[in-house]
Amino acid sequence: MSTVALGWAAVVAYFAVTSALAIRGARRTRSLATYAVGSRDIPAVVVGLSLAAQLTSVATFVVNPGLVYAFGFSALLGYGLSAATGITLGLALFSRRFRSHGARAQALTVPQWIGARYESTPLRAAFAVLSLGLVTFATLIVVALSLVLSRLLALSPDAVAVGIVAIVVTSVMFGGATGHAWTNAVQAGVMLVVAVLLIGTGLPLLGGEPGLVARLAAIDPNLVRPVNPASPYFRNVFEVFVCNFLVGLAIVCQPHIMSKALYLRDDRQVRWYLGTAIAVGLVFTAVLATGVWARLTLAEPTAIDRVIPTWIAAHFPPGQQVLVSIGLLCAGLSTLEGILLALSATFSADFYPLFARERSEKTALRVGRAGLVFVGLATVALTIWQLEHPTGGTVAIFAQYGVYLLFSASFLPLACGMFVPRATRGVVAASVVAAVGAYAAAALLRVTPLHNNPAFLATAAIVSGWTVVGLALLFGRRT
Repeated sequence: MSTVALGWAAVVAYFAVTSALAIRGARRTRSLATYAVGSRDIPAVVVGLSLAAQLTSVATFVVNPGLVYAFGFSALLGYGLSAATGITLGLALFSRRFRSHGARAQALTVPQWIGARYESTPLRAAFAVLSLGLVTFATLIVVALSLVLSRLLALSPDAVAVGIVAIVVTSVMFGGATGHAWTNAVQAGVMLVVAVLLIGTGLPLLGGEPGLVARLAAIDPNLVRPVNPASPYFRNVFEVFVCNFLVGLAIVCQPHIMSKALYLRDDRQVRWYLGTAIAVGLVFTAVLATGVWARLTLAEPTAIDRVIPTWIAAHFPPGQQVLVSIGLLCAGLSTLEGILLALSATFSADFYPLFARERSEKTALRVGRAGLVFVGLATVALTIWQLEHPTGGTVAIFAQYGVYLLFSASFLPLACGMFVPRATRGVVAASVVAAVGAYAAAALLRVTPLHNNPAFLATAAIVSGWTVVGLALLFGRRT
């Protein structure tokens, strides 16, 4: 059987399994609450696997290794050490408190949590709007999957993009949180197998003479330095270590990630949930090393977003190519489903109440599903554009501009709501304005040569916001 035929058979089987899980979830979706966060009877380990799949996405398997291929150890340290440390710490700090407060306030979304915590409809509305920035990350996922599957299925990337979005939108529309969590758990299992295969394939490159570091240095000495002054995103210690750590710490504040804690029944489940997510996530993070494997084995220079698809096609037999492609499909769709579910819940739970005079749960669900269709169409349009004109040489930068603004702003009200009870609604609102203003000003006014790096923009936003909080608390205490 040819690689294309094997690919079609595997993809059809994959979607058959996930469709069955979506149907199972649809039977248990009886209200807006069960649609958004499930019935809270999903095992903690399953939710932890779902979270690990959400945090990983196809960016970790395809796009970020391409950046490691292009910029070497600096990218590996930035994403694999600094950002991973920040993510682990962020999950440990926020998950239990977010779940506890969300349960008391009966919150279904991050904007709703913020609105309830500060008793502020404007803040809730503002973060509902900011949440739409997740569409940029959905675009990254669909671009990466289109490049991988177009080779496997002998289709154009545009056609693959349309098909992926149509299938996932339909699945999320009916399966809700229960179907999504169980689907993610299955996807995480497949991703673990593929991660081990990808990492193991390159291990022989660690031996031999000259050594791996010497071979990389022969290609470009900057590839083996902890900072790469020739790169646009890893030029100094501040970018590699400080910016990426703060990004990792704040990145857990995205709606599709933080809301996973609301799936849990009580605080006792949080330990198993976090332990599972962190352990599996560390294995997924190690896949970044494939960027090094590709750099040592690909003879021709390759565009960042196409490095891993090209390496897979060149170094794996047909059967393994199909398995790896299904693993990448799992990595992409697990996060894509989470993003679309979070945005659908935001349309239902946050946008709809702003405009509805008489509220109906059935109408709220319909609004959420209509919003899901709108998001799907926007994702397809942006994907086709990014396939032809990747921002900054890679769709990763396009996605980061939108997502980094969202979590830079969300980090402040979430952290203050959990750990700084003296921060009033006015102080938090001012800090959010400062964060968004600093992000936009640094990007538009091109403040410092680092302005092209979304991680720097996020750092500027976070520092500006916390400066406002600190000054307000300091002067409030003196008064």
